[in-house]
Amino acid sequence: MIQNTDTKPNPNVSSEEIDSLLREIVSSPELHFKWLNTLSLLEHIGSRKIHTSQSGALLSEMVLRHASEEARHAAYFKKLALKVKPDGTQNFEKDSLLCGFSAVSYFQKLDLSVERSFASENFPKHIKSFLCYLYVTKLIEERAGLVYETYDQILDQKNIGISVKGIIKEEESHLSEMDSKLSEMDPKFESRTLEFREKEQKLFQKYFQNLRKEVFQYSLTK
Repeated sequence: MIQNTDTKPNPNVSSEEIDSLLREIVSSPELHFKWLNTLSLLEHIGSRKIHTSQSGALLSEMVLRHASEEARHAAYFKKLALKVKPDGTQNFEKDSLLCGFSAVSYFQKLDLSVERSFASENFPKHIKSFLCYLYVTKLIEERAGLVYETYDQILDQKNIGISVKGIIKEEESHLSEMDSKLSEMDPKFESRTLEFREKEQKLFQKYFQNLRKEVFQYSLTK
């Protein structure tokens, strides 16, 4: 799994709930396409955020590599979406996404929450920006580890013919790098991680509830 054994997000949404909802999504080509298209959008937003927030003379190989890998993940998820539904849209129109607004809101609010928490900290501006990038990446990829692993198991069990194992492996590497940098740079790494996870858990729970509601409403029309 992506997260370290000693640092896990609290499963405020159980693995059984995630498994059940993902099975319902995968059972419908239309929902499955929208799910993959939404993942593609989120990976694209992640790549764009890295490029926007991290720039200048201090830009490292790690950051450049991470940004390029997120962009590649976005393209890969789009490719998988079109494999599930070859006549699906090439774009990210609202109707082509699964709870798209809520998914983006989860990401944006988490980013803003972490950024605000550093407002009063006595770090140089560029260090604050870098720490925010590291923490948001860590939180997102811990959550992605829980979701992607369950999703990939379902893909295998149902013989869908697609896989996200390569993405899981790369995200594991990202998370390891984030933890290493954060433990080195932030004296409050452990306590701040717990604080940020609580915020992430609440945001993810709200997103998951909205996702479940949209999937349920879709099922009523079929």
